[in-house]
Amino acid sequence: MAQDALAELKALANIIQSSVEQIEAVVTANSFTYPSPNAPYSLESEAPRTHPIIQSAGSLITSAAAQLMTLVRPAPVTILDTMMQFHVSTAMRTAISTHVAEILRDAGPEGKHASEIAKPTKVHPGKLARTLRLLATNHIFTEVNPDVFANNRLSTVFDTGKSVEELLVNPESKHIGTLGMTSIIEHVLDEGFKSSAYLTETILDPDYGHATEPGRTALNKACGFKGDLWSWLEGPENRLRLARFGAAMNGVKNMTSAEVILEGYGWKNLPKGSLVVDVGGGVGSKSFILADHHSHLRFVVQDRDGVVGDAYWKKNMPKALESGRVKLQGHNFFDPQPAQDDDVSVFLVCQVLHDWADEYCLTILKHLRLAAGPKTQLIVVDQLIACACDEPATHEIPGAEVPTPPKPLLTNMGRAGSMSYNTDLMMMGLFNGQERTITYLRDLLNQAGWEIIAVHHDTQSGIKYQKAIAVPK
Repeated sequence: MAQDALAELKALANIIQSSVEQIEAVVTANSFTYPSPNAPYSLESEAPRTHPIIQSAGSLITSAAAQLMTLVRPAPVTILDTMMQFHVSTAMRTAISTHVAEILRDAGPEGKHASEIAKPTKVHPGKLARTLRLLATNHIFTEVNPDVFANNRLSTVFDTGKSVEELLVNPESKHIGTLGMTSIIEHVLDEGFKSSAYLTETILDPDYGHATEPGRTALNKACGFKGDLWSWLEGPENRLRLARFGAAMNGVKNMTSAEVILEGYGWKNLPKGSLVVDVGGGVGSKSFILADHHSHLRFVVQDRDGVVGDAYWKKNMPKALESGRVKLQGHNFFDPQPAQDDDVSVFLVCQVLHDWADEYCLTILKHLRLAAGPKTQLIVVDQLIACACDEPATHEIPGAEVPTPPKPLLTNMGRAGSMSYNTDLMMMGLFNGQERTITYLRDLLNQAGWEIIAVHHDTQSGIKYQKAIAVPK
C-alpha cells in the first residue's frame, strides 16, 4: 500500500511537471507574458490564461496539486486546516470592508504599515494586521516586512478602482461602474456565508430540512426574515445589498466570455425570422450577443416587470427595438407561457433553473412544453456538475461525456472544478435551489415532457457552463 501511495505521488508530480512544460511552450510560442503573482489583476493581464492549452494545463495542475497535498500532509492536519478555512473567508470580507486593496493601490511593492492601512476606517491596526497576515499566508496580499503589506495579483481582485475618500463618503456608489468582482465576493461572504453557517441546522431541522420553498432556507434562519431572498433584498433595509447583488450578477457575466452563448448550438442554421424566446432573460444580455451576431433571428426577452426594461437595448441596439426584431415582455415564468405558436424555434433558459427546487423548475418547463411546437427546441444553460466518480449513465447522453483526466486524478477534476460544488451548496442555502448533474437534469426534463438530444461543454469561460439541448418528447 505504501508503494501505491508513492506511485500516486510520483504520478501527480509528473502531471504537474508536464503541464508546466505545456504552459511554457505555449507562452514561448505566442510571446505571451504570463501573469506575475505580484502584478495587478486585470482582464488584459489574465488573457494568456484563456488560451485553451494553458487553461487545460492549469486545471490539471490545480487538481493534481490539491490531491498531492492530501497525500503528503498528516490526515488530522488536513482536516483541521480545511475545517478552519472559514477564517480565510472572514479575513477576505474584513479586508474588503476596510478598503485595504484601494488603500494599497498606490503604495507599490513597498506596501504600507498596518497602522497606516487602518487609519481611514479607524479599525484596530493590530487586529487588521493579523487578519491580513492570514490572507498573505494564503497568497492574498504580500507581507513585505513585519506588519507591512502590499497588494499582489490576487488582492487586486478586491480593488473597485475607486478612491478611498469616495468609498468612505459615498458607500452606496461602491459597486457602480465596476467589473463586479468585489460585488460577487461581498455577496458570497455576506448572504452566502451567513446561510452556510446555518446550513447544518437547516438540514437537521425536520421542517426546514425537507422544505423546497425559496422562503424556507438557511438564509431565512440566519437572518430571521420571512419570504424569499428577492423580496428580502427589495426591502428598504437592504438597499446596499440589492445594489451589490445587481453588480454581482454583472460580475458573474464578466467572469465568462460574452460569446460563450454562441457556442455549441447551430444558431446560424436556424431559418430567417426564427424566434428565440429568452425566458427569465433579465435585461437580455445573452439575447443581445445573439442578436448582434445573428441578424436573421428575432427575439422576445421575458422577465418580471421591473426587471426587463428597454434602457439596455435603447443604449446598445436601438434599431432592433424600433424594427420589432427584439421585443421585451413582462412575464412571470411560473405563469403559462404567452408565446404559444409554432413560430417559437428556441426557448432559452439561461442560469435560471439553478435558483429553484425541482417542483418549481417543473412548473417552468411544463409551461414551455405546452407552448412548444413540434420543432421547438429548449436550451438550458447552467453549471452542470459531475459526480466525483464515474457515472455510466452520462454515456447515454450525446456530448455529456468529457475527456477522462489522467490517473490518479478524480474523474470530475477535484479541486479544479470545486467552485461549481461550492455554488451548489450556496444555491441550497439561499434559495433551496441547486446545481444539477447532467443525468439529474435529463430526468427532470423528461418529467416535463422534454428529451435531451445533446450537451455542449463551455470551453472558454472561467465559470464553466453547459448547454443542454432538448426537444419535445
